[in-house]
Amino acid sequence: MIEQRELFVKQFNVSVVIDVLRATSTVITALSNGAKSIIPVSTVEQALDLKHRHPEYIIAGERGGEKIEGFQLGNSPTEYTEAVVRDKTIVLTTSNGTNAIIHASNLAERVLIASFLNLTTVVRELAGYDSSTNIVIVCAGNNGEISYEDTQVAGAIISKLIKERVHYLSDSSKIAMKLWDALKKPDFSGEHAKKLSQLGFDKDLELCQKVDYMPILAELMDCKIIKVE
Repeated sequence: MIEQRELFVKQFNVSVVIDVLRATSTVITALSNGAKSIIPVSTVEQALDLKHRHPEYIIAGERGGEKIEGFQLGNSPTEYTEAVVRDKTIVLTTSNGTNAIIHASNLAERVLIASFLNLTTVVRELAGYDSSTNIVIVCAGNNGEISYEDTQVAGAIISKLIKERVHYLSDSSKIAMKLWDALKKPDFSGEHAKKLSQLGFDKDLELCQKVDYMPILAELMDCKIIKVE
């Protein structure tokens, strides 16, 4: 397992990106509710440029946890209802998660999107690889710092995966697994969760803790995140 600030160390076969609060939870919610695809971008300018060239796209994102001025959606998964997103392409830029997804695409041949919402689905996909497969879990973190909540999702994936197959674990992977094995359920009491609560996003916190609530597989393909059937 690595944090976003540790990227570009070496290449991997598969990367699993986690930003449970909230980018990857938002992506899973959007795709589960029928969105056609999600295009992750790093900057506001990139999102606006895509919107200019493709007026039918929805532009969405946040800075500092709050919706970017002039954008159609923020980064609150509760906004991404079926009525809003079905059959739509969404351009998404966030403070941490979308950058992690983009960087992970430079690290690995395959990029999967993980959250508590689709936890077991991701584990089942990873369990299909043999022990020679080099898998990395990329936690987006929070402004360059470790995220308590992201680490829990990583630990849950690792804890479930090692029951399916033998794996070499890095020290950070062992730490994440030990944390999850001690908690046994989501504990959203970290700094970023508290900030989101202060901003009025308690419903997001409630949704993002629901394990296997949206059991879909999401993958980055050709710069777009899609639901894998």
